[in-house]
Amino acid sequence: MLRSIARAPLLAGAATALLMPFAAAHAADTVADTAADASAVAGPDASEIVVTGDKPATVASAATKTSAPILETPQSISVIDASEIKDLGLQNLNQALRYVAGVTPETRGAGAEVYDQFTLRGFDAPVFLDGLKEFTSASGYASQQVDVSRLDRVEILKGPSGALYGQSGPGGLVDEQSKLPLDRAFYGAVSGTYGNYSLYRVDADVGGRVGQNVLWRLYGSANGADTQQTYGTRARQTISGAVTLGSGSSTSFTVLGNYSHDPRNGNYSVEPTLGTLVTNPAGKIPTNFYGGEPGDYFSRSQASLTYIFKHDFGSGWAFRSSGRYQYVKSDLGIVYTGGTQSDYYSGAAASTAPTDYSRYSYATREQLNDWTFDNQLTGSFDTGPLHHSILLGVDRQVAHSNELYAFGGATSIDPFDPVYGTMATPANPYQVLTYAGVGYGDPSRAETQTRQQGVYAQDQISVGDLRVTVSGRQDWARAQSTVTTAGVTTTTLQHDHKFTYRVGALYVTKIGLAPYVSYSTSFEPQAQQLAGGGLAKPSFGKQIEAGLKYQVPGTSILVTGAWFHIDQTNVVESNPITFLAYQAGKVRSRGVEIEASAPLPYGFNTKIAFSRQSVKVLENSADPKSVGQGLDGVGRGGITAYLDWSPKSGPLLGLTVGGDVRHVDSVYADFYQSPADYAAGSSGTALRTPAVTLFDALIRYDLGKANARLDGVTVGINSTNLFDKKYLTSCLAQYGWCWYGQRRTVQGTIGFKF
Repeated sequence: MLRSIARAPLLAGAATALLMPFAAAHAADTVADTAADASAVAGPDASEIVVTGDKPATVASAATKTSAPILETPQSISVIDASEIKDLGLQNLNQALRYVAGVTPETRGAGAEVYDQFTLRGFDAPVFLDGLKEFTSASGYASQQVDVSRLDRVEILKGPSGALYGQSGPGGLVDEQSKLPLDRAFYGAVSGTYGNYSLYRVDADVGGRVGQNVLWRLYGSANGADTQQTYGTRARQTISGAVTLGSGSSTSFTVLGNYSHDPRNGNYSVEPTLGTLVTNPAGKIPTNFYGGEPGDYFSRSQASLTYIFKHDFGSGWAFRSSGRYQYVKSDLGIVYTGGTQSDYYSGAAASTAPTDYSRYSYATREQLNDWTFDNQLTGSFDTGPLHHSILLGVDRQVAHSNELYAFGGATSIDPFDPVYGTMATPANPYQVLTYAGVGYGDPSRAETQTRQQGVYAQDQISVGDLRVTVSGRQDWARAQSTVTTAGVTTTTLQHDHKFTYRVGALYVTKIGLAPYVSYSTSFEPQAQQLAGGGLAKPSFGKQIEAGLKYQVPGTSILVTGAWFHIDQTNVVESNPITFLAYQAGKVRSRGVEIEASAPLPYGFNTKIAFSRQSVKVLENSADPKSVGQGLDGVGRGGITAYLDWSPKSGPLLGLTVGGDVRHVDSVYADFYQSPADYAAGSSGTALRTPAVTLFDALIRYDLGKANARLDGVTVGINSTNLFDKKYLTSCLAQYGWCWYGQRRTVQGTIGFKF
């Protein structure tokens, strides 16, 4: 690991040195291509069937809450726009994050696409939408998920970001940005997709201008597929509408509404570790195995209303206010494998039923309501040679969730010869069997109310070619949890307050090189009751990052490299035997990341991401054996390399062919305890999932280049995991659970833009 870190600056320097003369020699061609792209209705190729905004990929807003060039921002940022999502045939955020350095994506594999579950620089990362936090249930499964048809771009901000966003993880955050009305007379696109696993998508997007100052946009999608696991099906219908009043004037007001209905969300499935990651004498568990019942269900509805108000005072000063109300409702009833053989706890050194696995049942009814608001004042002024760009803000977040739930027992199953129908899926929490399998238990209820409000300030100082960013924020957070189990009600109330900050400096040279260094912090409130009494204090994250960015002058060719070191303290850990909580955990994450994005001459376009990270537990009094080990579901890194070719002239004009290779290094899976280990009182062996290399391919053709009457019509084929590799995305071996990755998918798309 240390050797990889030491060599990282050399790798970044080599990439920069290779690109500089090559890019400079073709700068004129690239500038011309970039100019043509900016005026196109969509993406890097005007034939693309997607309507995107006008912000270039070299500019981002997540790091500073202002529109700033990535080259001049002293923090790592990655950008994915709508054209990339469409080109690669991506179905959710998890899949889009495959191509971002520092991300361990799809940690629940093909069995849990209902959630966007990933880690960033080794830690769970919050997701924001239009700069406002997307909430999840504090105790259950109600969680927002934004369909990719709604997204104009995704910005990934790496490292602690408490100074502007308040409570968040030390690894960073993801900011999804909605499609908003565009200032064009009229535009639109419609496309249809079909593929294996009965995958289908129908997307439509239309908008325009009414009079001089009113813009509108309406878009939606109906999509779904059978999941890789037997009996699983997902389906979604979503529609969004937006209106902007006062476009082009000093004052504008945008209202965006969305409704999404997911009548089926697949099956939140797992596969046993024994038979996947660990060899079972009976063989390998099939990738289509489902450990539940045909009647399992998971449905969700979401509704939201967002406003964005902007006013320009002139002389460089402006005010922006945004807010959103979000409602989520989910119903879940499942039977799932416990991960161990049915006689695991018998005390025998070896199982007498190696193909018979225990199962459990669960049902929940949940609702989540949240309100988020963010108000910002921006301005600029000079003090001598210093130019200041000021941001002052105040925000507030309120979330209320309630859940009625019950865990219970279930019949066992043989993954190698499954027999279904031995029990019914619980229709509601009142119909969950007790663990003894006789009669029904009494459901529990959990209600959680969280509130956070903060004030923050930022000064981006420019003097010559030096850029210095200073940010600070004070937060006040409150969380109240009420849990009723077996007629006993317990209420926990916690108040937290924290100051977080960020300091960064960057120097832009005349040739486009920009070295930088930054220090940033974050905090996360924690409401767990500790074994020694009292409530846990907030967890605190701090990072130092140093890097080098390079953008070829006058082009969108951008190369970034970073080294980072993150410490997270006050981590709450639970004893795996007693389940008592202790606040004595400390985690360290350090590594290197390199990303390059370059539209090249002769119609080529490439994107490369490389990361190598070491994430370790440094302290843990609850589970001492974990010290020196990794974190569950966190990988060592990997590399992705994408290349496509779209000739600019000649008989192949209109054709695009491309593909990518994705190498994901091993992922930490925790300790696996076999029946023999259990009988002997041993904690078992620490395991990792194997590294995997996957290939994807695409081909697309603009029919209008062959026949003018078909102008605007494009057809394409995408294949993911081209060679149908069987692999694991992650495991929780201590629970006996693993998740298979998605096998080969092939989908065809036809679209029309106007």
